[in-house]
Amino acid sequence: MNPTQEAIIANAFSIVKEFYNKTGRTPVRREMEHINTIARRYFGTWNNFIAAAGLQPHIQKTEAIVKAELFAQLHDFYQTNKRIPMRREFSSKSGSIHKYFGSWNKFIIAAGYDANDRRIPSKGKLKNSLVRYYIKHQRSPAISECLKSNGLYNDRSYLTHFNVSTWADVLEYVGLPPYFRITTLTEEEAKEKVIKLIKKHRIKFIKDYQRLKPENYPSAWYVKEKFGWNNLCYIAGTKIPLTKFSIKDHYLLLTKKLGRTPTVKELEAKMGVTSGAMTWKLNQPLNDFIHSIGQIPSNKTPERCKLSKKQLAEHYKTESILHGFENGIPRSKLLELTGYSREVYEKRFHCMNGIRLVCGFKLSTVGLRHYTEEELRNILKKPKYVRQR
Repeated sequence: MNPTQEAIIANAFSIVKEFYNKTGRTPVRREMEHINTIARRYFGTWNNFIAAAGLQPHIQKTEAIVKAELFAQLHDFYQTNKRIPMRREFSSKSGSIHKYFGSWNKFIIAAGYDANDRRIPSKGKLKNSLVRYYIKHQRSPAISECLKSNGLYNDRSYLTHFNVSTWADVLEYVGLPPYFRITTLTEEEAKEKVIKLIKKHRIKFIKDYQRLKPENYPSAWYVKEKFGWNNLCYIAGTKIPLTKFSIKDHYLLLTKKLGRTPTVKELEAKMGVTSGAMTWKLNQPLNDFIHSIGQIPSNKTPERCKLSKKQLAEHYKTESILHGFENGIPRSKLLELTGYSREVYEKRFHCMNGIRLVCGFKLSTVGLRHYTEEELRNILKKPKYVRQR
């Protein structure tokens, strides 16, 4: 090793030792990337370099070391408190426990202790609790009655262990009659009476139906599952559900009524929803949907202008001269003669006088705000992001 290399290594050692004297700890590699290059060149690894400098390197703990430390902490806790700790009391170590043991109870068992009961009843106990309630009260329990004072467990225990999503499914799983089916009405009678009730009170929301329905009427859950709440409101004439079929029906009805293709604004007013909501429900552009039902939209999205600003100005100038307009094509004939609408030119050149100025035509003051040539040139020189007032 030549003297220059020895000087470089000695300097690196001095920097690391100075860091240790200031902070009281060994530096990690990312804190000294410039020294890490020297360490890897002459010692192979950062830890070898730190050891050669006479310091203790940071060595990642192995799985055995981590497990031993966790077991030691658990044993110390048990000796001090005479009980097994709860999971929240070891929250700072939860990541390591789940990584090396899988769960809290597996960690407790691996340490040689009996894990606490999960305090979650079996399916048999859950079923028996519901049956005992039914025998005692002669009716199925409601979800709000899942209390310890009633001899029942938490409602989440039933839903989780029976692997269902609604309370009615829980009762059917056990074999008890769901509370919403305790009615003398048949399915057809229930549908007819619910529609009449919705018409009478002009009901739009299910919570209003729950508040106004007589005792013998089916529950809101049964109505939604069997008939669909929006469908009933649609039949009763109080609400228009936003579906592909309703959008198609209203579009065709408007077409027949107006004798022409309706605009999007007219369809929005008829259905009471925005075009954005229709697009979201259809999962496709509204014009594409109109084409799919065999109709032609009243308006279509204009084609994007792919010409640059300079090319667009040349195109406008050429077409103006070709069609005999010495002062530029008027706004009413732009789309017909050039293929681009007035909005395209105004977006690129601020106003129609802007395109006339670029093409060398005479500026027009008829029906427009008057700008001088100097003002227009300043406006056209501004970047697009500059706010125009």
